[in-house]
Formats: sequence, structure tokens, C-alpha cells
Amino acid sequence: MDKVDWHERFSVQAGWTKQLRQFLYQQVGINEKSRILEVGCGTGVITSELNDFTKIRAAGIDMQFERLLTAEAQDKKSDYACADVFHLPYAENQFDFVIAHYLFLWLREPIQALSEIQRVLKPGGCMVSLAEPDYLARIDNPQYLWTLGEMQTKALILQGANPMAGRQLASHFHQSGYKEVQYGISGFQTEAGQTPAWFESEWKIIESDLLRYASPKELEVFQKMDLAAYQSGCRVRWVPTFYAYGKKHYE
Repeated sequence: MDKVDWHERFSVQAGWTKQLRQFLYQQVGINEKSRILEVGCGTGVITSELNDFTKIRAAGIDMQFERLLTAEAQDKKSDYACADVFHLPYAENQFDFVIAHYLFLWLREPIQALSEIQRVLKPGGCMVSLAEPDYLARIDNPQYLWTLGEMQTKALILQGANPMAGRQLASHFHQSGYKEVQYGISGFQTEAGQTPAWFESEWKIIESDLLRYASPKELEVFQKMDLAAYQSGCRVRWVPTFYAYGKKHYE
């Protein structure tokens, strides 16, 4: 049984990128008159915050109905629909902005998805991918925790994740026909010697990912080593996370 609280997990991820999102929203010009769609909205953590930036009801789509129930329960100001990014339930030229957060690493056909997104964007509208990790460039310290990082990356690949989604993001935008594409890597800063507030949430994900590949005893040992490394100030866990945005051409 899935023990992960996905609303909590998505809230943790949103916390990691909060400052970056605020920067990107300013960069691309989101304002009170913007009509915005989030694709792969999950439980609505980020869709709901869009109400702070625009007076027009935001929209969010996700394939998993249970997550949308959570979204609708905690956010009455946005419109949610159960749909996938390859078949968006909207007419052409509807949105000023489409955003995504940790979505493209799970898509086998990212160019197809970006093309469908471009269909619903207004001419000159902007697609913004807020965060896509690059697990093949993951950095762990101390060395005895390298194995944990490698195991988790392999588990994600077996689940269907693209471990190079981050580094390929700008290329996929270009191949899909977007113009004025910009990309970058989100900043990373943390205090050494402190256990992060998201430690328990992260370990629920690790346990879920590695359940088939490691015994409960092995995971318990790894968790204790991980915690000790944080407390001693030597722990580094960094997955480079890319963002990109580009515009639909004017017709």
C-alpha cells in the first residue's frame, strides 16, 4: 500500500522552488490579467498559489483523479479537470501561460506534450517548466551514501522516469518550435549541520522507491547514516534541477 502523503510531498517540492517560481513568474510577465494552466497539477499546491498572481481563475489538469479530489477540497478558486497533457480538454489559443512542475521527467514523449501545450497557448503565450531534475548528475556526500543515491536513481528509471529530463529540457523546447527559449539551473543553499524539515518526507519517498530493491533493515541502516551525516554537517544531497521557458510563435 502506498504510504506516501502526496499532498505533503508536493508541498515539500513546492517549498524547494518557491523563490525560483516567484523569479520566473516575474521574468515571464505573469500578471492579474493572465490566464494560466498547470499541467500535471497533482493536489493543486502550485495551481492554488496562482490566485495570488492573477484575478482570472487558474486551471489545473492531472491524470490521477484521487489527487484532483484533494486539489478541489483545498482550493475552491481554481478549475480542475482529469486529463493528460497529450490531450488537453481546451480549444486552441486559450492560455497566456502554461506551467509544469516536476512533470517532464515522467513523460516518454515530451516533444508531443510540448506541442499539445503550444496548441492551447495564445500566440505569444509562454510555456514555463519550473523544475525538472537531472538524476544522472546527482551529487551525494559522504561517499558511503553514494550507493543510496545510485539505488534511488535506478529505481526511478525502472518506474519510467527520464534521469536526464533536466539537461534535455531546453532542447525539447526548441524541437517543439518554441521561440526565445531561456533555461537555467535553480540555486541551492542550505545550512550545514541541520536536519532539513523535509527529511521524514524524503525518506517516505525513498522507502517507497526502494521497497523492491532493499530490505527494511538495509533501509533502516541507510536512514540512520543519512541522519547522522546531516547532523554532523557533512551531508550533501544535490540533484541539479533545470527550468526553461519559451514562447509560442505569433501566427
